[in-house]
Amino acid sequence: MSSASSSNNNSAWVVRILAVLVVALVGFWLVSATEWADTEVPTPASGEARKNRFYGAQAMLRELGMKVVRRESLDAMPPAQARLVLASSHWDMFPERGRRLREWVEQGGHLVIPNYLVSGEQLEDWLPLVREKPPASDEKKDKAAPDPKKKKPASRRFEPPPKDSDCHAVTEPGTVPASYAGGRSFRICAWWASSHYRAADRQPPPLWAVLGARGTTEAIRVRVGRGTVTVMPWGLWHNENLLRADNALFAAAAVQARSGAEVWFVVEEAREPFMLWIWNRGWVALVVGMLALAFALWRAAVRFGPLAPSAGTHRRSMAEQVRGTAGFLHMHGAQALHAAQLRALDESARRQLRGHAHRDAAARAAAIARATGLDAAMVARAMDGARARHAGGMAVDLEVLETARRRLDANGPFTPRPSSSSSPSSSSSS
Repeated sequence: MSSASSSNNNSAWVVRILAVLVVALVGFWLVSATEWADTEVPTPASGEARKNRFYGAQAMLRELGMKVVRRESLDAMPPAQARLVLASSHWDMFPERGRRLREWVEQGGHLVIPNYLVSGEQLEDWLPLVREKPPASDEKKDKAAPDPKKKKPASRRFEPPPKDSDCHAVTEPGTVPASYAGGRSFRICAWWASSHYRAADRQPPPLWAVLGARGTTEAIRVRVGRGTVTVMPWGLWHNENLLRADNALFAAAAVQARSGAEVWFVVEEAREPFMLWIWNRGWVALVVGMLALAFALWRAAVRFGPLAPSAGTHRRSMAEQVRGTAGFLHMHGAQALHAAQLRALDESARRQLRGHAHRDAAARAAAIARATGLDAAMVARAMDGARARHAGGMAVDLEVLETARRRLDANGPFTPRPSSSSSPSSSSSS
Protein backbone atom coordinates (compact mmCIF):
# COMPACT_ATOMS: atom_id res chain seq x y z
CA MET A 1 0.00 0.00 0.00
CA SER A 2 2.78 2.45 0.90
CA SER A 3 4.83 1.49 -2.17
CA ALA A 4 1.87 2.34 -4.51
CA SER A 5 1.38 5.80 -2.95
CA SER A 6 5.10 6.59 -3.18
CA SER A 7 5.16 5.67 -6.87
CA ASN A 8 2.20 7.99 -7.53
CA ASN A 9 3.99 10.85 -5.77
CA ASN A 10 7.11 10.29 -7.86
CA SER A 11 5.16 10.34 -11.14
CA ALA A 12 3.42 13.59 -10.10
CA TRP A 13 6.76 15.23 -9.42
CA VAL A 14 8.08 14.09 -12.77
CA VAL A 15 5.09 15.69 -14.55
CA ARG A 16 5.62 18.95 -12.69
CA ILE A 17 9.32 19.07 -13.56
CA LEU A 18 8.59 18.41 -17.24
CA ALA A 19 5.95 21.19 -17.31
CA VAL A 20 8.40 23.65 -15.78
CA LEU A 21 11.04 22.69 -18.36
CA VAL A 22 8.57 23.17 -21.23
CA VAL A 23 7.57 26.61 -19.98
CA ALA A 24 11.23 27.58 -19.56
CA LEU A 25 12.06 26.45 -23.10
CA VAL A 26 9.12 28.39 -24.57
CA GLY A 27 10.15 31.50 -22.68
CA PHE A 28 13.77 31.16 -23.83
CA TRP A 29 12.60 30.80 -27.45
CA LEU A 30 10.42 33.88 -27.21
CA VAL A 31 13.26 35.97 -25.78
CA SER A 32 15.74 34.82 -28.44
CA ALA A 33 13.33 35.02 -31.41
CA THR A 34 11.73 38.42 -30.68
CA GLU A 35 13.08 41.92 -30.29
CA TRP A 36 11.45 44.65 -28.24
CA ALA A 37 11.84 48.24 -29.41
CA ASP A 38 10.19 51.55 -28.68
CA THR A 39 8.04 52.97 -31.48
CA GLU A 40 6.84 56.53 -31.72
CA VAL A 41 3.12 56.76 -32.40
CA PRO A 42 1.97 60.22 -33.47
CA THR A 43 -0.82 61.70 -31.46
CA PRO A 44 -3.91 62.14 -33.66
CA ALA A 45 -5.03 65.68 -34.33
CA SER A 46 -8.07 67.03 -32.53
CA GLY A 47 -10.26 70.09 -32.69
CA GLU A 48 -9.53 72.60 -35.44
CA ALA A 49 -6.27 70.86 -36.39
CA ARG A 50 -8.21 67.76 -37.42
CA LYS A 51 -10.17 69.73 -40.04
CA ASN A 52 -7.47 72.21 -41.07
CA ARG A 53 -4.19 70.65 -42.21
CA PHE A 54 -2.51 74.11 -42.17
CA TYR A 55 -3.61 74.96 -38.64
CA GLY A 56 -0.07 74.84 -37.22
CA ALA A 57 1.34 77.19 -39.87
CA GLN A 58 -1.52 79.64 -39.43
CA ALA A 59 -1.11 79.63 -35.64
CA MET A 60 2.64 80.24 -36.04
CA LEU A 61 2.09 83.23 -38.34
CA ARG A 62 -0.46 84.69 -35.92
CA GLU A 63 2.15 84.47 -33.16
CA LEU A 64 4.53 86.38 -35.44
CA GLY A 65 2.02 89.24 -35.60
CA MET A 66 0.51 88.53 -39.03
CA LYS A 67 -3.18 88.69 -39.85
CA VAL A 68 -4.21 85.23 -41.12
CA VAL A 69 -7.28 84.85 -43.33
CA ARG A 70 -8.52 81.40 -44.34
CA ARG A 71 -10.59 81.31 -47.53
CA GLU A 72 -12.42 78.39 -49.08
CA SER A 73 -12.08 79.64 -52.67
CA LEU A 74 -10.31 82.24 -54.80
CA ASP A 75 -13.47 84.12 -55.76
CA ALA A 76 -11.97 87.33 -54.37
CA MET A 77 -8.36 88.52 -54.37
CA PRO A 78 -6.43 89.60 -51.26
CA PRO A 79 -5.67 93.29 -50.72
CA ALA A 80 -2.56 94.80 -52.24
CA GLN A 81 0.79 93.96 -50.56
CA ALA A 82 -0.78 90.89 -48.90
CA ARG A 83 0.59 87.34 -49.03
CA LEU A 84 -1.37 84.56 -50.74
CA VAL A 85 -0.52 80.91 -50.01
CA LEU A 86 -2.23 79.13 -52.90
CA ALA A 87 -2.35 75.35 -52.63
CA SER A 88 -5.69 74.44 -54.19
CA SER A 89 -5.32 72.14 -57.19
CA HIS A 90 -8.63 73.41 -58.59
CA TRP A 91 -8.07 77.14 -58.20
CA ASP A 92 -7.98 77.57 -62.01
CA MET A 93 -11.39 76.01 -62.64
CA PHE A 94 -12.56 79.39 -63.99
CA PRO A 95 -10.61 80.93 -66.91
CA GLU A 96 -10.64 84.51 -65.62
CA ARG A 97 -8.86 83.64 -62.37
CA GLY A 98 -5.44 83.43 -64.00
CA ARG A 99 -5.78 86.95 -65.38
CA ARG A 100 -7.03 88.33 -62.07
CA LEU A 101 -4.20 86.61 -60.16
CA ARG A 102 -1.59 88.05 -62.53
CA GLU A 103 -3.00 91.56 -62.19
CA TRP A 104 -2.98 91.23 -58.40
CA VAL A 105 0.68 90.13 -58.36
CA GLU A 106 1.76 92.87 -60.77
CA GLN A 107 0.09 95.45 -58.51
CA GLY A 108 2.21 94.40 -55.53
CA GLY A 109 0.85 91.07 -54.27
CA HIS A 110 3.12 88.29 -52.98
CA LEU A 111 2.16 84.82 -54.22
CA VAL A 112 3.46 81.58 -52.60
CA ILE A 113 2.76 78.33 -54.47
CA PRO A 114 4.07 74.75 -54.45
CA ASN A 115 6.26 73.64 -57.33
CA TYR A 116 3.59 71.34 -58.79
CA LEU A 117 1.33 74.32 -59.63
CA VAL A 118 3.90 76.11 -61.80
CA SER A 119 3.11 73.98 -64.87
CA GLY A 120 -0.58 74.97 -64.83
CA GLU A 121 -1.97 76.55 -67.98
CA GLN A 122 -2.94 79.80 -66.27
CA LEU A 123 0.47 80.27 -64.60
CA GLU A 124 3.18 79.09 -66.98
CA ASP A 125 2.30 81.78 -69.54
CA TRP A 126 3.39 84.68 -67.30
CA LEU A 127 5.70 83.21 -64.65
CA PRO A 128 9.38 83.93 -65.56
CA LEU A 129 10.43 80.39 -64.61
CA VAL A 130 11.63 77.37 -66.56
CA ARG A 131 11.97 73.75 -65.54
CA GLU A 132 15.42 72.87 -64.29
CA LYS A 133 17.23 69.89 -65.80
CA PRO A 134 18.23 67.17 -63.34
CA PRO A 135 21.95 66.87 -62.51
CA ALA A 136 24.09 64.60 -64.70
CA SER A 137 24.72 62.23 -61.80
CA ASP A 138 20.99 61.63 -61.44
CA GLU A 139 20.63 60.90 -65.14
CA LYS A 140 23.39 58.31 -64.97
CA LYS A 141 21.77 56.68 -61.99
CA ASP A 142 18.45 56.53 -63.82
CA LYS A 143 20.03 54.98 -66.90
CA ALA A 144 22.02 52.41 -64.94
CA ALA A 145 20.21 49.10 -64.75
CA PRO A 146 19.74 47.73 -61.25
CA ASP A 147 21.62 44.58 -60.35
CA PRO A 148 19.02 41.83 -59.83
CA LYS A 149 21.45 39.74 -57.78
CA LYS A 150 21.78 42.36 -55.07
CA LYS A 151 18.86 41.99 -52.76
CA LYS A 152 18.27 43.07 -49.26
CA PRO A 153 18.30 40.40 -46.61
CA ALA A 154 14.91 38.93 -45.89
CA SER A 155 15.00 40.28 -42.35
CA ARG A 156 15.39 43.89 -43.63
CA ARG A 157 12.95 43.95 -46.51
CA PHE A 158 10.02 45.02 -44.40
CA GLU A 159 11.83 47.38 -42.07
CA PRO A 160 10.33 50.92 -41.92
CA PRO A 161 12.45 53.67 -43.44
CA PRO A 162 14.81 55.35 -41.02
CA LYS A 163 13.53 58.37 -39.16
CA ASP A 164 13.83 61.68 -41.04
CA SER A 165 14.88 59.90 -44.23
CA ASP A 166 12.97 62.57 -46.20
CA CYS A 167 14.99 65.40 -44.65
CA HIS A 168 17.93 67.06 -46.40
CA ALA A 169 20.09 70.15 -46.11
CA VAL A 170 19.59 73.27 -48.25
CA THR A 171 21.54 76.50 -48.46
CA GLU A 172 20.87 80.08 -49.51
CA PRO A 173 23.49 81.12 -52.09
CA GLY A 174 25.61 84.19 -51.55
CA THR A 175 23.91 86.00 -54.43
CA VAL A 176 20.71 86.53 -52.41
CA PRO A 177 20.27 88.17 -49.01
CA ALA A 178 20.15 85.81 -46.04
CA SER A 179 16.77 85.25 -44.41
CA TYR A 180 18.23 85.07 -40.89
CA ALA A 181 21.34 86.51 -39.34
CA GLY A 182 22.36 83.15 -37.85
CA GLY A 183 23.30 81.50 -41.14
CA ARG A 184 22.23 80.48 -44.60
CA SER A 185 21.63 76.75 -44.10
CA PHE A 186 18.37 74.93 -43.39
CA ARG A 187 17.45 71.32 -42.85
CA ILE A 188 14.00 70.74 -44.26
CA CYS A 189 11.73 67.70 -44.38
CA ALA A 190 9.47 67.95 -47.42
CA TRP A 191 7.68 65.65 -49.80
CA TRP A 192 9.48 64.48 -52.89
CA ALA A 193 9.33 66.95 -55.78
CA SER A 194 9.42 65.71 -59.37
CA SER A 195 10.53 69.03 -60.83
CA HIS A 196 12.51 72.10 -59.89
CA TYR A 197 12.44 75.56 -61.44
CA ARG A 198 14.93 78.35 -62.02
CA ALA A 199 14.70 81.89 -63.38
CA ALA A 200 14.19 82.04 -67.13
CA ASP A 201 16.96 83.25 -69.42
CA ARG A 202 17.22 87.01 -69.99
CA GLN A 203 15.30 87.61 -66.81
CA PRO A 204 16.49 89.43 -63.68
CA PRO A 205 18.19 87.23 -61.08
CA PRO A 206 15.94 85.75 -58.39
CA LEU A 207 15.24 87.77 -55.27
CA TRP A 208 15.65 84.68 -53.10
CA ALA A 209 16.69 81.11 -53.76
CA VAL A 210 17.55 77.95 -51.84
CA LEU A 211 19.78 75.26 -53.35
CA GLY A 212 19.98 71.58 -52.51
CA ALA A 213 23.09 69.47 -52.01
CA ARG A 214 23.39 68.68 -55.74
CA GLY A 215 22.76 72.23 -56.89
CA THR A 216 19.04 71.86 -57.57
CA THR A 217 16.83 74.84 -56.85
CA GLU A 218 14.61 73.84 -53.94
CA ALA A 219 12.87 77.23 -53.63
CA ILE A 220 12.94 80.47 -55.61
CA ARG A 221 11.39 83.92 -55.52
CA VAL A 222 11.18 86.11 -58.64
CA ARG A 223 9.89 89.59 -59.35
CA VAL A 224 6.65 89.98 -61.36
CA GLY A 225 5.67 93.61 -61.82
CA ARG A 226 5.61 95.22 -58.39
CA GLY A 227 4.94 91.89 -56.66
CA THR A 228 6.72 88.57 -56.19
CA VAL A 229 6.09 84.88 -56.80
CA THR A 230 7.68 82.30 -54.49
CA VAL A 231 7.90 78.63 -55.45
CA MET A 232 8.77 76.21 -52.66
CA PRO A 233 8.71 72.47 -51.96
CA TRP A 234 5.39 71.27 -50.65
CA GLY A 235 4.68 69.53 -47.39
CA LEU A 236 6.42 71.99 -45.06
CA TRP A 237 3.19 73.78 -44.21
CA HIS A 238 1.26 70.71 -43.12
CA ASN A 239 0.64 70.02 -39.45
CA GLU A 240 2.60 66.77 -39.40
CA ASN A 241 5.73 68.37 -40.91
CA LEU A 242 5.82 71.95 -39.64
CA LEU A 243 7.72 71.21 -36.40
CA ARG A 244 10.25 68.88 -38.03
CA ALA A 245 13.83 70.12 -38.52
CA ASP A 246 13.85 73.77 -39.76
CA ASN A 247 10.52 73.63 -41.61
CA ALA A 248 8.95 76.40 -39.53
CA LEU A 249 11.88 78.78 -40.17
CA PHE A 250 11.88 77.93 -43.86
CA ALA A 251 8.10 78.49 -44.17
CA ALA A 252 8.33 81.87 -42.43
CA ALA A 253 11.11 82.92 -44.81
CA ALA A 254 9.15 81.76 -47.86
CA VAL A 255 6.04 83.76 -46.90
CA GLN A 256 8.13 86.84 -45.99
CA ALA A 257 6.61 86.95 -42.53
CA ARG A 258 6.35 90.51 -41.20
CA SER A 259 4.44 91.79 -38.20
CA GLY A 260 1.19 93.45 -39.29
CA ALA A 261 1.17 91.90 -42.78
CA GLU A 262 -1.86 89.98 -44.02
CA VAL A 263 -1.64 86.44 -45.39
CA TRP A 264 -4.40 84.48 -47.08
CA PHE A 265 -4.57 80.68 -47.21
CA VAL A 266 -6.48 79.16 -50.13
CA VAL A 267 -5.83 75.42 -49.93
CA GLU A 268 -9.11 74.06 -51.25
CA GLU A 269 -12.03 74.95 -53.48
CA ALA A 270 -14.92 74.25 -51.14
CA ARG A 271 -18.49 75.09 -52.10
CA GLU A 272 -21.68 74.89 -50.11
CA PRO A 273 -24.06 72.08 -51.15
CA PHE A 274 -26.06 72.79 -54.27
CA MET A 275 -29.50 72.57 -52.64
CA LEU A 276 -28.38 74.78 -49.76
CA TRP A 277 -27.00 77.30 -52.27
CA ILE A 278 -30.35 77.36 -54.11
CA TRP A 279 -32.26 77.79 -50.86
CA ASN A 280 -30.07 80.67 -49.67
CA ARG A 281 -30.33 82.57 -52.97
CA GLY A 282 -33.80 81.73 -54.26
CA TRP A 283 -35.96 80.28 -51.51
CA VAL A 284 -39.02 82.26 -52.68
CA ALA A 285 -38.95 80.73 -56.16
CA LEU A 286 -38.23 77.31 -54.65
CA VAL A 287 -41.24 77.51 -52.33
CA VAL A 288 -43.54 78.67 -55.14
CA GLY A 289 -42.29 75.89 -57.41
CA MET A 290 -42.83 73.24 -54.72
CA LEU A 291 -46.37 74.50 -54.08
CA ALA A 292 -47.12 74.44 -57.82
CA LEU A 293 -45.74 70.91 -58.06
CA ALA A 294 -47.84 69.79 -55.07
CA PHE A 295 -50.96 71.34 -56.63
CA ALA A 296 -50.30 69.63 -59.98
CA LEU A 297 -49.81 66.27 -58.27
CA TRP A 298 -53.01 66.78 -56.30
CA ARG A 299 -54.93 67.60 -59.48
CA ALA A 300 -53.59 64.51 -61.25
CA ALA A 301 -54.08 62.14 -58.34
CA VAL A 302 -56.80 59.47 -58.23
CA ARG A 303 -59.95 60.89 -56.66
CA PHE A 304 -62.00 59.17 -53.98
CA GLY A 305 -65.29 60.47 -55.32
CA PRO A 306 -66.94 62.48 -58.14
CA LEU A 307 -66.09 66.14 -58.74
CA ALA A 308 -69.65 67.16 -57.80
CA PRO A 309 -72.52 65.36 -56.08
CA SER A 310 -74.76 63.55 -58.55
CA ALA A 311 -78.18 65.06 -59.12
CA GLY A 312 -81.12 63.21 -57.70
CA THR A 313 -83.33 61.16 -60.04
CA HIS A 314 -86.63 61.87 -58.22
CA ARG A 315 -89.31 63.86 -60.00
CA ARG A 316 -90.99 66.96 -58.71
CA SER A 317 -94.21 66.60 -56.81
CA MET A 318 -97.53 67.69 -58.26
CA ALA A 319 -97.66 70.68 -55.91
CA GLU A 320 -94.24 71.85 -57.10
CA GLN A 321 -95.30 71.42 -60.71
CA VAL A 322 -98.48 73.44 -60.16
CA ARG A 323 -96.63 76.22 -58.32
CA GLY A 324 -93.94 76.38 -61.02
CA THR A 325 -96.51 76.54 -63.83
CA ALA A 326 -98.54 79.19 -62.03
CA GLY A 327 -95.48 81.34 -61.46
CA PHE A 328 -94.49 81.05 -65.13
CA LEU A 329 -98.01 82.04 -66.25
CA HIS A 330 -98.05 84.97 -63.87
CA MET A 331 -94.74 86.32 -65.21
CA HIS A 332 -94.97 85.55 -68.96
CA GLY A 333 -98.59 84.78 -69.80
CA ALA A 334 -100.35 81.81 -71.45
CA GLN A 335 -98.77 82.30 -74.89
CA ALA A 336 -95.27 81.98 -73.43
CA LEU A 337 -96.29 78.71 -71.74
CA HIS A 338 -97.65 77.39 -75.05
CA ALA A 339 -94.44 78.41 -76.85
CA ALA A 340 -92.31 76.64 -74.25
CA GLN A 341 -94.40 73.46 -74.52
CA LEU A 342 -94.20 73.58 -78.31
CA ARG A 343 -90.45 74.06 -78.17
CA ALA A 344 -90.06 71.01 -75.90
CA LEU A 345 -92.12 68.90 -78.34
CA ASP A 346 -90.00 70.13 -81.26
CA GLU A 347 -86.76 69.15 -79.49
CA SER A 348 -88.10 65.64 -78.81
CA ALA A 349 -89.27 65.28 -82.41
CA ARG A 350 -85.83 66.29 -83.72
CA ARG A 351 -84.28 63.49 -81.70
CA GLN A 352 -86.80 60.79 -82.54
CA LEU A 353 -88.04 61.57 -86.06
CA ARG A 354 -85.63 61.57 -88.97
CA GLY A 355 -85.82 64.65 -91.20
CA HIS A 356 -88.11 66.52 -88.83
CA ALA A 357 -86.20 69.81 -89.18
CA HIS A 358 -86.66 69.88 -92.97
CA ARG A 359 -90.47 69.50 -92.97
CA ASP A 360 -93.07 72.25 -92.97
CA ALA A 361 -95.55 72.75 -90.13
CA ALA A 362 -98.26 70.46 -91.57
CA ALA A 363 -95.80 67.67 -92.34
CA ARG A 364 -94.36 67.95 -88.87
CA ALA A 365 -97.78 67.66 -87.25
CA ALA A 366 -98.65 64.64 -89.42
CA ALA A 367 -95.33 62.91 -88.60
CA ILE A 368 -95.78 63.48 -84.87
CA ALA A 369 -99.37 62.18 -85.04
CA ARG A 370 -98.25 58.99 -86.80
CA ALA A 371 -95.42 58.42 -84.32
CA THR A 372 -97.56 59.02 -81.25
CA GLY A 373 -100.94 57.58 -82.31
CA LEU A 374 -102.77 60.88 -81.82
CA ASP A 375 -105.27 62.48 -84.19
CA ALA A 376 -103.44 64.46 -86.87
CA ALA A 377 -105.96 67.33 -86.90
CA MET A 378 -105.85 67.61 -83.15
CA VAL A 379 -102.02 67.69 -83.13
CA ALA A 380 -101.99 70.32 -85.92
CA ARG A 381 -104.51 72.47 -84.06
CA ALA A 382 -102.54 72.21 -80.83
CA MET A 383 -99.27 73.13 -82.62
CA ASP A 384 -100.77 76.25 -84.24
CA GLY A 385 -99.25 79.11 -82.24
CA ALA A 386 -101.16 81.89 -84.01
CA ARG A 387 -104.66 80.62 -83.13
CA ALA A 388 -106.57 82.44 -80.39
CA ARG A 389 -107.46 80.25 -77.44
CA HIS A 390 -109.62 80.62 -74.41
CA ALA A 391 -108.63 79.15 -71.06
CA GLY A 392 -110.22 75.74 -71.68
CA GLY A 393 -108.78 75.41 -75.19
CA MET A 394 -105.31 76.36 -73.93
CA ALA A 395 -105.45 73.57 -71.34
CA VAL A 396 -106.51 70.99 -73.97
CA ASP A 397 -103.74 72.04 -76.39
CA LEU A 398 -101.11 71.94 -73.65
CA GLU A 399 -102.21 68.44 -72.68
CA VAL A 400 -102.01 67.26 -76.34
CA LEU A 401 -98.49 68.70 -76.73
CA GLU A 402 -97.23 67.17 -73.47
CA THR A 403 -98.75 63.79 -74.32
CA ALA A 404 -97.08 63.82 -77.73
CA ARG A 405 -93.71 64.75 -76.22
CA ARG A 406 -93.83 61.95 -73.68
CA ARG A 407 -94.78 59.38 -76.28
CA LEU A 408 -91.92 60.50 -78.52
CA ASP A 409 -89.45 60.24 -75.67
CA ALA A 410 -90.57 56.64 -75.17
CA ASN A 411 -88.56 55.79 -78.35
CA GLY A 412 -91.24 54.28 -80.45
CA PRO A 413 -94.72 54.78 -81.88
CA PHE A 414 -97.48 54.56 -79.37
CA THR A 415 -100.32 52.09 -79.96
CA PRO A 416 -103.50 53.42 -78.32
CA ARG A 417 -105.83 51.12 -76.43
CA PRO A 418 -109.21 50.31 -78.02
CA SER A 419 -111.17 51.89 -75.15
CA SER A 420 -109.54 55.24 -74.43
CA SER A 421 -112.58 57.29 -73.48
CA SER A 422 -110.46 59.66 -71.38
CA SER A 423 -108.06 60.50 -74.18
CA PRO A 424 -107.65 64.07 -75.37
CA SER A 425 -109.32 63.23 -78.70
CA SER A 426 -112.58 62.16 -77.06
CA SER A 427 -112.56 65.15 -74.81
CA SER A 428 -112.02 67.50 -77.72
CA SER A 429 -114.75 65.86 -79.88
CA SER A 430 -117.22 66.17 -77.10
